[in-house]
Amino acid sequence: MSSTSERLRRLQGLRRGRTAAEAADMNTQGQPEASASDWETEAIPIEALEEGEMVENSAGECYLVTRNCVPMGQEESQPQALREPSVLGNLLERDPSVLAQLYPAYRLEHCPDFRRSAFLDIETTGLGGGAGIYAFMVGIGTFEPQEKSADSSEDRLNFVVRQLFMRHPGEEPALLTALADLLQGCESLVTFNGRSFDAPFLRGRYRYAGRFLPAEIGPPQALDDGTPHLDLLHPARRLWRKRLGSCALTNLERRVLGYSRAEDDVPGSLIPHLYADYLHDGDGRMMQRVFYHNREDIVSMAALTEVVCGVFSDPVAAGTGHLQPLDLLSMARLQAELERLESAEMLFRAALDQLSGRAHLAESFDGLGRLLKRQHRWEEATVVWQQWLTTVGGPDSRPYVELAKFYEWQSGDLTQAAMWTQWALHEQERSPPQNRSHETQTELRHRLARLERKLSAGG
Repeated sequence: MSSTSERLRRLQGLRRGRTAAEAADMNTQGQPEASASDWETEAIPIEALEEGEMVENSAGECYLVTRNCVPMGQEESQPQALREPSVLGNLLERDPSVLAQLYPAYRLEHCPDFRRSAFLDIETTGLGGGAGIYAFMVGIGTFEPQEKSADSSEDRLNFVVRQLFMRHPGEEPALLTALADLLQGCESLVTFNGRSFDAPFLRGRYRYAGRFLPAEIGPPQALDDGTPHLDLLHPARRLWRKRLGSCALTNLERRVLGYSRAEDDVPGSLIPHLYADYLHDGDGRMMQRVFYHNREDIVSMAALTEVVCGVFSDPVAAGTGHLQPLDLLSMARLQAELERLESAEMLFRAALDQLSGRAHLAESFDGLGRLLKRQHRWEEATVVWQQWLTTVGGPDSRPYVELAKFYEWQSGDLTQAAMWTQWALHEQERSPPQNRSHETQTELRHRLARLERKLSAGG
């Protein structure tokens, strides 16, 4: 049995009134062994498990569940509270345009803040497209005004998560119509891998279902390519993949946000199977866990947005928070790419102070040296290249090559240039076979021959 099938079987076992372990325990006590039919219970409709309301529109009806996750400015814990109560309040102050230079296609320069953003996540019956693949659940998180209390005139916002659910495929037109209504007025979109999956998937469903929709209903403007759209997966990978490897949202929750989900969660890979079961037997208990999974995805996206924007708005200060040594190196490279040379230098130096391991130290020295070289800060660059040699060690010709170039073209000391070139060639030749470069060795021999001709001519 495949690992996916095994996980699905274990999860489905939780739907039963008695577990298999309880049945086995009965048997060990001398009682007759319980059959599956003895400990299965009646199907429970999703409406009895997730309090919501029927949405009726010109295309039919579907089910809507609404949760106020965190009242802004209040510290009390909520069932679906964000990772920290203050996170959403901080998010409202963040400027999405700090990512505009890095990701021009996101169009975030047109997005002043997240107050009119929709945090969107979908659950589907499969990963492909086509007539038989549906988005059976669409979750949307938005900021909305909180009703003022009698003793307060302060305007506060809630982060509200609404989840549209189709109890059978015939409700898709109603769900898409309701989604268009919910997204009306949203000026930007925040997703996790949504530029590649969620948004184009939904646009495709509007096309497929078009003949069943009211004439005025089409893909909402929020799903258009021209609408500002922050896809968190891309900056998350740039920031944390070097350290974490996997940038799955649940891994980012644990290792960046410091949050672990409850046992109510369900693996995303099993969700299509669980929805197929729901369509077969109408039991909403596993669907309740899918509602939880979808809601947590949206809440985590909001929390992660705050962290990402905070890191990019002040990367040096972020080094003491959500950036660990390898993250500092990743952010230093990003800042250098964006021509933010001062912060890039500070981050490279901070990474060098905290990192260990030859490969990562070499990458940091290389990055810092290149940064100084671009600014023609030659004396400082030579110090960095020499520190690279003495600190990292090992067969790596790059710092020798940089020193050879400096002494030939900047200092004019051809003897030093020839010496460093010889060292570089020596390091190349003693490198492991997989690290040797025939092209580099050819270039070094050519350089050495040129230097020797210059030295002979000068003598």
